[in-house]
Order: sequence, then structure tokens, then C-alpha cells
Amino acid sequence: MALAVAFAFLAACGFASGNILVRVGTQKIPAATAALVTVLSGMVLVGGLALVFRFDDISSLSLEAMGWILVMGIMGYPMARLFIITAISMVGATRAVPMAGLQPVIAFTLGVILLGERPNLLVTIGTPIIVAGLFLVIMPRRGSNAVGQNVDFRRLGYIFAIGASATFASRDVISRHVVSSLIDPLVTAGLALAVGGVILSVIMHRQVARTIQTLPKNYLLICALAGIFQGLAVASLFQALSRAPVTVVSPIYACQPLLTLILARIFLSRLEAIDFLLAAGTTISVVGVILVILGATS
Repeated sequence: MALAVAFAFLAACGFASGNILVRVGTQKIPAATAALVTVLSGMVLVGGLALVFRFDDISSLSLEAMGWILVMGIMGYPMARLFIITAISMVGATRAVPMAGLQPVIAFTLGVILLGERPNLLVTIGTPIIVAGLFLVIMPRRGSNAVGQNVDFRRLGYIFAIGASATFASRDVISRHVVSSLIDPLVTAGLALAVGGVILSVIMHRQVARTIQTLPKNYLLICALAGIFQGLAVASLFQALSRAPVTVVSPIYACQPLLTLILARIFLSRLEAIDFLLAAGTTISVVGVILVILGATS
């Protein structure tokens, strides 16, 4: 269980780092192009590792396993990854990412209903505390409207973030079933990224091809680096899910908003304002994460 907790934290760190890089990259790169670049770079790294270290597992996949990978690839990349990158480009990383606070609640509910998981008391208490803290992050602020950014635009950004949270949570529940009984976690991560990369390429190749020559190369590289961090995060998340219930992994992994906030404070102080509610909300969420960890390791 301790190893599962460590992998869940690594996943949170990887996604938080990727979120900050996406925020920088989408200053000059359209959200759709950024989504494609991040998925392709993650696919190359994680898919390459899977080919090198788990080729025998890949070559012996069953039709059932390939079907689950297709579903996970569609949910995680053409859907959820595009949603969250669009949300970050609209409302910023420190506003969009905390909506991942919904993810452990959705995963918790689905894990209990669909997988028959029975989390203990500390996990049950800690999960809503995480969510309560993270909702403070998105509470309306007086005078918080940015230049050229109206209320409807922000609401649309939050809707995309909620959609990403729900889709990621559903994928995590499926992933728990797949990586715990059917497929090696590294193979799952690599092939799901490959499926997502292929589908996004088919959907967006014309749009990206028309604009990519005019986009700043350094910002494209930033998005590619974000994809590497996020690809490693996906691999870590699947390793965690192969070792622990989704009702334990998802709340710990949901501490990524706190890590995103810290990184934003360090690296994005000119782009993202951090106020008392942001700090208070993330502090409350840490308490919830600690309770989940104690519950998971007890």
C-alpha cells in the first residue's frame, strides 16, 4: 500500500508540473494544438518504455484487453485531456486544476457502486474534506475579473474543467479493473496514450498543420515537455491503481491542485494571482489528503 501511495503522489507531481507548463505554452499555442503535442510526446516516451520492457505483454494482449485500452484512450485523451487544457487556457491553472477536487468524489462513488470497494472511515472522511477545501479555490472574488475575460468565459472554463474531472474519474475506475486483473500498468499507459494520440491526430491534423509552422517553437517545446511529465504521471497513476483501490488512489492523486498552486506561486506569479481563499482551500485539502493516506496505510 505504501508503494501505491508513493506512485499516486508521483502522478500528482507529474500532472501538476505538466499543468504549469501547459499554462505557459497556451499563451502562444492554441489549446487543441497543445493537447495534441502533449499526448504525442507522452506517447513516444511511455509507449517506447512499454515496447522495450513489456513487449511480450503487448504481443499477447487479448481482444478484451484491447477493447478496454481503446475505451481508456478515448476517455483520457480526445476527451479529458482536451477538456482540461482548454479550461487551463481559459481560466488559468490555479482555477481550472482545483476542479479536479470533484474527481475523487466521482471516483469514490463509482468505486463503491461498480467495484464494490469499501473504504475505511478515514478515507470516507478525508475525501469530502479535500473537495471542500478545493471548492474554496473557485469561489467568486470581488474585483477578480481579468482584462478581456468576462463571467461567461470563466464559467465555460469551469464547465470544461468539471467535464475533465468526471471523465478522468470514470477512466480511473475502469483503469483499476484493467490494471489489477488484465494488463500490465506500463503497457496500459503506453497503449492508451497511443490510442489517444492517433485519434487526436486524425481529428486535428488539418487544423494543426495549418498553424503549426507559424507557432513559436519554444512554446511548442514547452508543451512537449508538459506531455512528457503528464505521460510519466499516467504511468505512475496506473501503477498506483494496480496496487490499491481507486477510493484510496484518487483522493491522494487529487492533491495535484495544491502542487499546481505551489508551482504557480513560484513560476507563474505574473500570470496567476494567489489570494487567501486559494491558500486556505489548498490547506484544508491537505488535511483531507493526510486523512486518506492514514486510512490507506492503517
